[in-house]
Amino acid sequence: MIHGAPGPLPTVSTDTDWESHLPDAIDLSNPPVSSFDAFADLLSDESGLPWAMVNWFGIRPGQQLFVGLSNPVGTDLPQADRTMPELTHGWCPDVVENRRTLILHDTLAYAEFATNPVIDEFGIRTYQGTPLIDPRTDRVWGTICAIGQNVRDRSVGRPSRMFMEHHSGLLVKAVCERSHPLAPRIACRTVEAHSDTTV
Repeated sequence: MIHGAPGPLPTVSTDTDWESHLPDAIDLSNPPVSSFDAFADLLSDESGLPWAMVNWFGIRPGQQLFVGLSNPVGTDLPQADRTMPELTHGWCPDVVENRRTLILHDTLAYAEFATNPVIDEFGIRTYQGTPLIDPRTDRVWGTICAIGQNVRDRSVGRPSRMFMEHHSGLLVKAVCERSHPLAPRIACRTVEAHSDTTV
């Protein structure tokens, strides 16, 4: 494992250039990978964490599919694949199941999160993720998340939650505006996660 000083506090930016990569129409069963990669890059840059994902559930049964992926290119850090074969790996399945934001400043600090396989495989010590919820159907598409190998100070919990939910809202709004409307466009607004957990 790699240990280091706490990372910088995340900030909310108005930079939404990633939207220029989005197509005019989005098929929710076949999300635009290159566009979501641009969003993941933004998420990684602004969170200060080396990996970030747009994690789409349900396209491949029993798998997590990173339709958006930002890897730490040009470093000695391991590179994540597009898929995670098991729903027991990582903390996004918990976020989807509980429909809540989850901020882990130290993945080893709490017994219920400390045995996850990605801790040993990637040395992950910090995680922040929030659900992507379609406001028209209340269906959870998946998550956005960012992860890193350095423990962060507990004080980053609330700013990280606000940061992740802000960016989740940006992505949900952009996607549902470009996907087939199941309800009037006015209904395509962001929704907050039902609850949040910051540990």
